[in-house]
Amino acid sequence: MGRCIATIAALVALAVPWAGAMAQALSPTPVFEGKTTVPVQDGAPQAVHVSVQSWRIAGQEGELPLRGFYVAHLLSGQISTTIDGQAMEHLPGDYWTVKVGASMRVKVIGEVAVLETIVLAKQ
Repeated sequence: MGRCIATIAALVALAVPWAGAMAQALSPTPVFEGKTTVPVQDGAPQAVHVSVQSWRIAGQEGELPLRGFYVAHLLSGQISTTIDGQAMEHLPGDYWTVKVGASMRVKVIGEVAVLETIVLAKQ
């Protein structure tokens, strides 16, 4: 009986930190920040801020805290995303966009995935 309780206690001790890691907010590593101009419909230049971020997601599920238009690129691992209620699986090398006003939830399939985002914001 004592051995069984010790085993259960050990499993709980291992599971509690893991459950806490799952609840952590996803946070990026900055790769690039800069400003540039892009032509708009009438050909006039529009100032934009460009931000490239890398997201290492280890066995987690969560929502990326990004708003506005951005491009996502899966560098490694396999993930499932939900954007505007539509689920899709992605493999390394996949690119996709997230439109203004939409949010993206990410779930890692496996242990670790690395996602890169490129955010363009009007100045």
